[in-house]
This record gives sequence, C-alpha cells and structure tokens, in this order.
Amino acid sequence: ACKKRGIKFGFYYYQAQDWHAPGGAIWEGAHETDPVWQKPQWDQRQEGDFETYFDTKAIPQVREILSNYGPISIVWFDTPLNVMSVERAARLEKVVHELQPECLVSGRLGGKSQSDYDSEGDNAIPNLGRAGAWETPATLNDTWGFKKDDHDWKKPEDLTFKLVDIVSKGGNYLLNVGPDGDGVIPQPSQDMLRVVGRWLKINGEAIYGTGRSPFGEEFGAFSKTQLDPNGKPLFQPRKDWRCTTKPGRLYIHVFRWPDGSLELPGIRNKVLKAKLLAAPERTVNFKQTDSGVVVSLPGRAPDPIASVVRLDIAGDALKSR
Repeated sequence: ACKKRGIKFGFYYYQAQDWHAPGGAIWEGAHETDPVWQKPQWDQRQEGDFETYFDTKAIPQVREILSNYGPISIVWFDTPLNVMSVERAARLEKVVHELQPECLVSGRLGGKSQSDYDSEGDNAIPNLGRAGAWETPATLNDTWGFKKDDHDWKKPEDLTFKLVDIVSKGGNYLLNVGPDGDGVIPQPSQDMLRVVGRWLKINGEAIYGTGRSPFGEEFGAFSKTQLDPNGKPLFQPRKDWRCTTKPGRLYIHVFRWPDGSLELPGIRNKVLKAKLLAAPERTVNFKQTDSGVVVSLPGRAPDPIASVVRLDIAGDALKSR
C-alpha cells in the first residue's frame, strides 16, 4: 500500500525492552509521570538472560523485517535502557546496513551511538540552532497511541510554529498520529493537520529543503538573573520571527506582525528583491544600510498564522551574516 502511493515505509522497534519474552529488558526507573514500581518484572516468564534474548529474538526479528517487506526506509529503534552496550548497538547497526544500506538507523539505538542522526527527547525542541542531522519526535495531543479520553490537542498555530522553529534550528519534525483500533485518524488530528497543510501549500518553499537560520538572536537568550529547575540560566524564548534559508534566499517567518516595518540586523549580502509568499502580487519595499535591512510591511498580515517574507540576496544565504 505504501509503495503504491509513493510513501516510504519503516518500522518502529524496541531493541531491548520486551514485556513478554524471557530476558527482555524492563524499564526500572522513573519515566515521565509513571511511578517507579517496586518490582517492574510482573510475570515470571520474563525472567531470563538478556544476551540470549538479544541473540534469539532481537537480532532475528530485525533481520526478518529487513528481509521480507521490500525496501525499508528506517528502523526507528527506541528505549535502549541500560542494556544496549556499544557492542550490541554496533551489531544491530551492522545488520541493518548490511541488509539494506539505504535504511536509516534512528538516534535512539543506544550504546553511545547516534547512528544516522540524533534524536531529541519526546516533544523536546532545543533552545538554539544546532549542527548535524537531528529530529524532534512529538505528539498531537499528550499520547503516542490512541487514547479516547485525551482531548488535549495542540492548536494548528502551535504546530506551525513548532514546525518552523525546528526547521529554522536545523532539525526535522517527526510528528506522530495515533489512529484508533480501526485505523482511523481522529478527527481533531485531521482538522489540525489540514490547517497546517493549507499553510504549507502557500509557504512550503520556505520549509522543504531549507537550512537553518544564519542569525540566532531571534530564538531568545539566557537570563542573567533567573535559573531553571536544574540551577542553570533560564532560557527566555522569543517568538516574533524565525528564518529558514536556501542558497540565495532568506525566508523570514513572521509570527508577530510588526507595526509598519521589520528590522533584520546583520545582513551583509546585497538584497535583490523582497516578496510575501502569501501575497506575491504585492510590492514589498525595503531599505538596506550598513547595519542591516528594514522591510516595509502592510498594515495587516496576509496570513493569519505566519506570513513569510522571502528575501532574494546575492551570494550564499548561510554566509549572509
């Protein structure tokens, strides 16, 4: 079905945690809001040796899913717990890339391996931009699977901001959808994703295939006086705008529409043209000085969620500052 519709197909796989098989690892510490169980092993049939489990179940299952179902785009390993040693992680990675060299290995393999890319914590977005390939796995409500009484749905405006925020920091937004027992996507999920889809239909060129921001101060700053719960300087985010890039182009995603003009300090490349993706017919004037660029904007934002100003510049966008 995926091949027929041109969709890449992958598997999610617990390489260590197993609630049923002898020797499978079990989560023994605190996790999110779950209590720490006095005896996490609740079934005598779980008792056994992990190395035996790894050799007789985990490795064979990974070989099976990579051998019997055509091209696999990714094996998204998860919850390595404390049993995925460097040696075990290397064995799994070797199996994947020997059987399917183009298959990606997720950043939660364990054993100090980031594999093909890094993975942030669940729903966690870094404060600042970062190099390398990475992703943020996230939910549409508070649940990864389907939960009929979880109605804490995110708003489309929030999803759009998170998408732009992550891409502007150099990452990928891995957004989860939890279908019900009949395989139906919950209606609230459909509704909010369609809103984001309509936004992408107009502004997609500012997201797909773009690089991270060459600026940085738009993300926010660390407080000089306040501390977070870990005793470190508290990060105070800003949400006025974000920037994504392509060679020769800067895309300024404006979430808080300014009064009259948008100031972008530090752009040294010559700006050739400015336009609004949501109103391409509208002339956008700008003024460039030694200190940066000031873009003149209409009184009202053309897009209710985020309006994107595209700046065509001379030279590579990533070297514009």
